[in-house]
Amino acid sequence: MANVLSEPALPNCASRSEEVLLEKTAVPMSQLALEAKAAAEANPHDPELWIKYGRALRRQMMHREAIAAYCMGLSYNPFYPLLYRHRAHAYINIGEYTASAATFEVALRLDPSNWDCWYHQGVAYYLSGQYERAEVSFRGCFGRSDLFDDDVATKDWLWLTLMRLGKEKEAAEVVADIKPGHAVQYADCGYYNRVLVYNGTITPEEAMEAAGKGDGHLYATASYGIACYYLFHGEKAKAYDILKKIDEDSSWGGFAEHAGRRDFAQWQD
Repeated sequence: MANVLSEPALPNCASRSEEVLLEKTAVPMSQLALEAKAAAEANPHDPELWIKYGRALRRQMMHREAIAAYCMGLSYNPFYPLLYRHRAHAYINIGEYTASAATFEVALRLDPSNWDCWYHQGVAYYLSGQYERAEVSFRGCFGRSDLFDDDVATKDWLWLTLMRLGKEKEAAEVVADIKPGHAVQYADCGYYNRVLVYNGTITPEEAMEAAGKGDGHLYATASYGIACYYLFHGEKAKAYDILKKIDEDSSWGGFAEHAGRRDFAQWQD
């Protein structure tokens, strides 16, 4: 085997099948993605067209292909922060958490005001078990969005992070001001109820009743935080059952699916 390194290879080396993505998806691109691809290729210096193309691919769960689209956009627009933001998000979807966090770091150097970048970088650090860094990222979200839903989502993941760091008092303070009765746009997918459980407004059983009405992705989103709540409060059997259900479902790309499967794989009885 030809040595592709500048230094001699060591005796124990990873194989090509382990290191190179050999299998490509057989899923054909949607008409939406094909049209977006054509538009981006016709006007390659427009970064928003590459973002549109990548987003169309991600709607088909073609996250690796979306990353390639964002990379192509960056080859024309290397200082456009939103291309990094979307590429980093797609890295989370395929489980490349460190690559995601590093890519968000570039985006934040270019635009430190972007709430999405702070928030999703926090998720990437949380999923990679770097809870101290996750806390910094989630705290960086505050004051960067006026949307109530964004505040709920931030406080949800920050509560989970602080609890894992053993900072129970700080965790309680973070979620204390979230009350019922707010109009929400996306937090109703589960984050809102999760936070209301964390601060004692509703019971975990009430939240799980609502979670059971959604599909696999919505169930995971609504129930992952409840599984953690049970775990933090010593109800390991209930936590295990939720994580097991998340692990067995076919839904795979969302943050809660990644977190649930990670925790299930690391389960200590």
